[in-house]
Amino acid sequence: MKTVTLPTYVDYLNLLAQQPQPSGWDYGQYLAEVGTRHLWSGLSSTDVFILDYSSKQYPFLSPDAKQVIGQPREAFVEGGLDFMLYHRHDFAVFSETIFPDEVRFIAQHQDEDLASFRFSKTYRFRNQEGHYRTILQRNTIISVSEQSTPIAIFGSATDITDFTEKGKIVHQIEQYDSVNQQWKLLLSKEYFPDIAPDNLLSKREIEIMKWAVEGYSSKQIADKLHVSFNTVNTHRRNMLRKTNCQNSLELLQYAIARKLL
Repeated sequence: MKTVTLPTYVDYLNLLAQQPQPSGWDYGQYLAEVGTRHLWSGLSSTDVFILDYSSKQYPFLSPDAKQVIGQPREAFVEGGLDFMLYHRHDFAVFSETIFPDEVRFIAQHQDEDLASFRFSKTYRFRNQEGHYRTILQRNTIISVSEQSTPIAIFGSATDITDFTEKGKIVHQIEQYDSVNQQWKLLLSKEYFPDIAPDNLLSKREIEIMKWAVEGYSSKQIADKLHVSFNTVNTHRRNMLRKTNCQNSLELLQYAIARKLL
């Protein structure tokens, strides 16, 4: 396992600005692959792309990118990595949390294994009319630096505005199981950047947490609140999901840190 410093995405962009050098990476294999996906890209409203961080450019971007992102393809081709119209709340989560998590994950694996992993994230991006679309981006790693930061990625972007909860960011990392031909979920986190951390949990959820801290079981809490056992357990699962806590102890620490109890 590599020992690396976990930069924010902003830190990484600043580092790239200080070291503007072309990648020199051979994209022939990937360009041949995306060349067969032009028709599929247009019909499915999916933007296929290659992003080269070292040159801060897109060696490939689907001709129909505008129908997905809502901005002219030329803006990305000419602006490269500097053309960013992310929702500021979403960008903060990506820069300060998601990007460091991915760098940490990359550092824990051999470079030759990275092609089997898929990194997915949702975010809001402003279109030409000034409205935000929710985008699902999925990518694999083409190349990484010695610091485990991505040098180039191969991925897709899909407009999922009408199919997702407004203001929620989902971040996942999966590994492809070639034997069973399916993706295995390794990491899944959710973020609600428009909601203050102190307001993330509902009054009922906090009430259930307080009873649980006092040692009451889900059945006993259900009896006290005159709700079903399943309702209490659903609230407990939702609390873990919304706070990205792995267990009740982590949830308790989360609540204490934010003075919710």
